[in-house]
Amino acid sequence: MMHRFGRSVPELSLIASEVTDFMFENHGHLLRTFYQQWLEPDCLVEFANAIHIHGAALTNCWGFVDGTVRPIARPNQHQRTVYNGHKRVHAIKFQSVVAPNGLIANLYGPVEGKRQTDAGMLRMSGLLESLETHCNTAAGEPL
Repeated sequence: MMHRFGRSVPELSLIASEVTDFMFENHGHLLRTFYQQWLEPDCLVEFANAIHIHGAALTNCWGFVDGTVRPIARPNQHQRTVYNGHKRVHAIKFQSVVAPNGLIANLYGPVEGKRQTDAGMLRMSGLLESLETHCNTAAGEPL
């Protein structure tokens, strides 16, 4: 990228950080809430039907939860906080819910890498409670 944009590595890093901060500050709420037009009950039912048609045993599954470990450079301080013993890397973790259209419906994180279980991150995120509250059919059946 240095050759393409004629910028040094520190400048490119600063630009990437600024753009990331801008996107998160202005649009981050779209990844944390289920109050979105494309996540209305009719859309969730359509997602659940598409998943079921493709072989899923459940008829009310509209998305997929995934915990992801993202390696980072070893920090100078607080290395134990971000060290993931399971993957044996310094990392941060994220949890996402992905809909069958490929979009991320919910994102939680980052969480320090030493948290080794997805179940612990699921508990911390409050995702199950949000799903119970916001993800139901128009008739009130849980999705």
